[in-house]
Amino acid sequence: MLPVDARGVHVMKRTLFGISILASLLAFGAYWAGSPPAEANAAPLAAQDTNVSGQTRLLGVAIPADGKLGDLLRKNAQISAGFEVIPRRSLPGSLVRATGFNKKAWSDIGNVDVVILTSEAGSQIRIAMYELSKGDKPVLSKGYPAGDPLGAANKFMNEVINYYTKEPGVFGSRIAFVRTRRNPTTSKNVYTVQMNGEATSAVTANRSLNILPSMGPGGEVVFTSYAKRNPDLWISNGPKRVSKYPGLNLGGAVSPDGGTIALALSKDGNAEIYTIDRSGNIKNRLTKNPAIDGQPSWSGGGQIAFVSDRAGGPQVYRMSASGGGASRVTKQGSYNQSPDWSQGAGRGQWIVYSGRDSSNRYDIFKVDVKSGKVVRLTQSPGRNLDPTFSPDGRWVAYNQGGSIYVANEDGNNNVEIAKGASTPDWGPKGND
Repeated sequence: MLPVDARGVHVMKRTLFGISILASLLAFGAYWAGSPPAEANAAPLAAQDTNVSGQTRLLGVAIPADGKLGDLLRKNAQISAGFEVIPRRSLPGSLVRATGFNKKAWSDIGNVDVVILTSEAGSQIRIAMYELSKGDKPVLSKGYPAGDPLGAANKFMNEVINYYTKEPGVFGSRIAFVRTRRNPTTSKNVYTVQMNGEATSAVTANRSLNILPSMGPGGEVVFTSYAKRNPDLWISNGPKRVSKYPGLNLGGAVSPDGGTIALALSKDGNAEIYTIDRSGNIKNRLTKNPAIDGQPSWSGGGQIAFVSDRAGGPQVYRMSASGGGASRVTKQGSYNQSPDWSQGAGRGQWIVYSGRDSSNRYDIFKVDVKSGKVVRLTQSPGRNLDPTFSPDGRWVAYNQGGSIYVANEDGNNNVEIAKGASTPDWGPKGND
């Protein structure tokens, strides 16, 4: 039985089944109360592994800095999935207090491959990275404004990732999500948070239901809200209501060029996918099928992934961004939903989604649209839902157990970044 919120309204997770029930309930003035839980596991970037005696392991990194900057550098190193972060408390006090780099002293510890040291002079923070195998000179050394430890930690970790992989990281990018409040009445509001769980910011702050956020290429957030008593589509720039057709205006997704929004509309009685401009004018109807179609996600190459129950149960399909030519992507499992198409360079063939397995458990999978290869990213207790790729396609965020986790693209090294949060959507690369 579905759970019931404080007003007696059935609470449904973000599924095609929920959309179909919602379509019928709208005739009676009922509200869709939103979505629940999810979680993960994890692994390192192969380019950051070190071979030791024929075995591959993570690079041991020591970051002796204290305070906010030290905490952020250690957190970012953990999320990066390429390091085993050595706890600061386990480091010798003499090295924690040292003002310079002593290669021999660090080498004597035994499990350290990399040392990241910080210093401050006037209005500048200096961060340097040393590799014990490369001698006593830093392999990276950067300066940042002293008043912004979060910005400094993010930018430096992006440099570190670029050093090992030849592709910069995306620390500083933000993830939109929904947080539910049940007192005095149930409300849902949209927030964003950096990928490391820092700097949470409210997008909406009202007593209505604001659900299904999606971040556009400019950092704007589109979402569905009941602020005007109908599930309309809004955009955070304003905020402004951009689609207010009768019935559903659901699951908006902004195109990579920022000029078009794909969404599900039920104005003609059935949930179909349309595109609209940023003023809400319909540009094109992309699907026309007696089945329920929704949850659009743009590729970087002129295609849209979506979910449809035209095969009897929810499955992921893809079609041209101008409509037509729909083909089924997911061939395994009877209940696949919430697709997100990777925008990462060299990774545009992957779609990540949530699927129900034979044991009735929801886990995160990704599928190669070219070969059909399916990779299971999670296999843990609970329900793993609503996955979303990072802008470079090297991380995945998803929901488990009422929290949002970030894992690498193989589903390893999962780190909790936001509690009491659901339906994440990863936005564009942050400012360097």
